[in-house]
Amino acid sequence: MQHFSVPQKVIESRGFVGKLAMSYFFMRYKQLESANFPIKTKENAACTALLLISLFLHQYLDHHHYSVPNVFGTSVFVYLTGISIFVSLFTTFVATAPVIGRITPVHRWYLWFVHYAIFRVCESIEWCTGTNKHGYIMHLTAPKLLGYGYVTPDQMDNMCSLAIVRNPYSRMVSIYGYNRFGECESFPVFLRRWKRLMRHYMEKGEKEEWYTPCHLLPMFEYTHHQGKQIVQSVVKQEELKFLKTKDGAKEAVKQDNTISDLPDLVRDALLGMPHTNSRKTGQQWWDFYDQETMELTLEMYGMDFEVFGYERTIKQRPDLVPPKKDRGVILTMSKYDGFSRNSLLGTDGIRLSQRSLFNSVKSSVRSDAEDARRNHTLKQSLIEGNKDELLGALVRFRFFSEVAEVDEDKLE
Repeated sequence: MQHFSVPQKVIESRGFVGKLAMSYFFMRYKQLESANFPIKTKENAACTALLLISLFLHQYLDHHHYSVPNVFGTSVFVYLTGISIFVSLFTTFVATAPVIGRITPVHRWYLWFVHYAIFRVCESIEWCTGTNKHGYIMHLTAPKLLGYGYVTPDQMDNMCSLAIVRNPYSRMVSIYGYNRFGECESFPVFLRRWKRLMRHYMEKGEKEEWYTPCHLLPMFEYTHHQGKQIVQSVVKQEELKFLKTKDGAKEAVKQDNTISDLPDLVRDALLGMPHTNSRKTGQQWWDFYDQETMELTLEMYGMDFEVFGYERTIKQRPDLVPPKKDRGVILTMSKYDGFSRNSLLGTDGIRLSQRSLFNSVKSSVRSDAEDARRNHTLKQSLIEGNKDELLGALVRFRFFSEVAEVDEDKLE
């Protein structure tokens, strides 16, 4: 995003309030990339300055026997001190990735706040960045982008869409580094808590941000819908090294990897792109694992290994043995067989990744979005007691049920 100057382009396209809001959003986003609980921030610098000025003025007025301004019987300096301490603590410890992403009441308050309380000034739909009640827009899955109408099926057909995936074991360590509550929270403890937080997705398949924050979702949810790949190209992060130089890109074309099938436009755009969001961990990702954490990762993200062709073993850790594949994963994988747009060739020899989206995928994404809207209307009607809306929702439900029954009869 930074490599292609998206923040600058978004800020330039906004009005005065929008410029301020998006400038702060991008500044804050960059801060949280460097530290879970950032201390050396502009907010803390401003709060410290305010606190020092407040204390200085209080001492100066008191020393010269001037009257101290009061508000409702309390010194104005007490208010300034309280505000500076509150803002500092809030921006350092509350408005952070671990707290917003893992503490459900705070997460839901955040979604409500950025969408309603501040009137969506931190969203940029045209650039697919910012944040609203659906979460961080740049972290939305491809089905969500289509379902919310942020990207149309025609746009998805005509643009070069790309997703970068990585070894799920390595990704899990990265998630841990970004979302842990500090170094005191060990990797095994984090994974056990992460699995509990993931219960809405694992038990009900719930993917909405209100229930399942974006970092919890498996990678295939970003690229596939109902077993079909709807993102044009999927690249493994481990193979991006070929795109550091033009010679490496040429070599990648000769090899059978995820880089070789990229459209020229995408390959040229990625060529030489720096890795800006990296943190030093002090040890290799495979050193974090023991038998328990390996099995927890496979339980949560087993489908990613299958869909993207990653080994379930860790070659650097021969002492760890992955459990046998769960039957549920095998059954679920059956619907993904033969649907990779990256690797399959059509009968005419053209790669599926060079063709338009599968019509059935576009239809099913729209259908899912419509179902979600109907269910939301029905739920709101029940809560608010709106008889007209409730009756209308029931009629629509009955109509669609009858249509489905008629279609089934035709099939028989």
